[in-house]
Amino acid sequence: MNEEATHPDINWRRVRRIGYIVVAVIVAIPVIAFGVTYTAVHVPDPKAVADQQQTVTLYYADGSVMTTIGTATGGTRTVVGYDQIPPVVRHAVEAAEDEGYETNVGQGGISTQFVRLATGEDAQSLPAQWVQLVRAIKLTEQRSKADVLTGYLNLVYLGRGAYGIQAAAQAYFAKDVGKLDTSEAAFLAGLIDQPSRSEDDKWTEQQWTHTLDRMVANGWLDPTARADFTKPPKPVSPNSGSLPPARALIARQVLAEAKEKGFDEDALRHIGAQVHTTIDPKAQAMAEDAAHSLKSTDPDVGDALVSISPATGAVVSWFGGDSQSLPDAADTAAQPGPTFQPLVLMAGVRNTPPITLANQYNGTAPVTVGGLAVKNFGGADCGPQCTVADAMKNNTNTVFYKITDDIGPNKVRETAFKAGIATTQIIGGKTGPALTGSDGKQPGDIIGSGGYPVRPRDMAQAYATLATGGKYVPAHFITSIAETNGNTIFEHAADPAATPQQVFEQPQAQLVTQSLLTGPGLAGGRPVAAKAGATQFLDSPDNSDAWAVGYTPQLVTAVWLGHRKDLAPMKEGVDVPTGIWQQYMNSYLKDMPTIQF
Repeated sequence: MNEEATHPDINWRRVRRIGYIVVAVIVAIPVIAFGVTYTAVHVPDPKAVADQQQTVTLYYADGSVMTTIGTATGGTRTVVGYDQIPPVVRHAVEAAEDEGYETNVGQGGISTQFVRLATGEDAQSLPAQWVQLVRAIKLTEQRSKADVLTGYLNLVYLGRGAYGIQAAAQAYFAKDVGKLDTSEAAFLAGLIDQPSRSEDDKWTEQQWTHTLDRMVANGWLDPTARADFTKPPKPVSPNSGSLPPARALIARQVLAEAKEKGFDEDALRHIGAQVHTTIDPKAQAMAEDAAHSLKSTDPDVGDALVSISPATGAVVSWFGGDSQSLPDAADTAAQPGPTFQPLVLMAGVRNTPPITLANQYNGTAPVTVGGLAVKNFGGADCGPQCTVADAMKNNTNTVFYKITDDIGPNKVRETAFKAGIATTQIIGGKTGPALTGSDGKQPGDIIGSGGYPVRPRDMAQAYATLATGGKYVPAHFITSIAETNGNTIFEHAADPAATPQQVFEQPQAQLVTQSLLTGPGLAGGRPVAAKAGATQFLDSPDNSDAWAVGYTPQLVTAVWLGHRKDLAPMKEGVDVPTGIWQQYMNSYLKDMPTIQF
């Protein structure tokens, strides 16, 4: 008889022994790895790194300097000691950035962020994050919490060219850090997350509110005292700086794109980055001139212009307004109205059976679609047997609403996303799915009327996809990023995310382009595909948004006009954005050859 069969516990003892060994190995490996990493990494000295940061230079497409960000040219940093930073400031920063800082062992936000600032290494990969974690733990063992927090507050950037908390106190409130009150401290602490949005009133108020609430939650602020703070403090006016507000908004977009590529502002400053952009300074001047020349007399009405090279995706010019205290209008969602109709047509062209320009629909109004009475705006009726081509020419809402109902609004939404409309939008300060109803999941037929908000940058991107014969070429601001010694560390051309994609068949895109040839024209009879239209404000005769979007083979431009703060009626019609669009396009294309579609 097999002896092991008579003693089955022998096998189990072997299994347990093997299990113990496996567990020991599993435990030992990270311990050994931690020990090796702990020994190898160096710890930055919080008292010695404040002057290591360099300047960041943004360049126009022609190689000229757009602006320089940093202490060498107008930026400021004044190093302060721990005792000069009052508890209310320290607690505000902890509430905003790392509530458990005073008790954690290095894995918290402030310690790891100090390591990132001091080393310039923005850990993206798991190995890099591991090294950063070990370095932060080693830092808290070798340096006091007070030293690390002080070093962090002397390094961190808070906008307005202010590096460190003392410079920020001067830049925003014209006082020393030691004289900041609770509300001011919370305001500055809230800026740390995204200093490029420091002049965005709505965003800074959200950050300020959150910081104060977390101070209460952590026992650093009495709830009764919190109730006294109903509005954020008003900062002093910013210094003029090297860029006017319209171009400062461009710099904000460039820095945001760099962050998406793994290079935030602190990492860029650490390497003295040279950021080369796609912005053509001559085209930018033309865009600003056009936007200003037909500016509304209503101070609350603003405009936006986004211009892209469809072949390369390069953002040639960008105008989001003349105020940094308001949201960037080129990056803010608004109802596109009739200018969304080409995307509805594209969805119909892709349908089975496909819709053609000769298909006929009831172009009178009102008509009942899906149990809802649908109207046209501004006398856009085109008869009971209106072709799709005539409906596009006349902005006949009822036709495109019916097309949407026939093929399904989800197909329109999918087509819009393929063309380049962003899949998420920020509306009312909240991020959510784009082109969808109140349930956040399914679109309604109103998508065919351009009833869901999109951004001017999205409309430019989507029309660019039509201009290239259905090829999606991602729009971008940055061509390359180099270190201060000229070593290139990022190139758009080598970025996998920049690879063009053929999202529509070329004949489909050409058919949609054909439908737009009767839109607003350009000087000299230059072939152009364009669309202009406005959205109706409730049941009034006024507009709420007005647009002009169009392209030649060389350039696509989207122009929007509307209220900058809230949805409201305006007297201006499509003639204003159309005039801006025509002036800019004519100026830019003046000396360029005429190219047929």
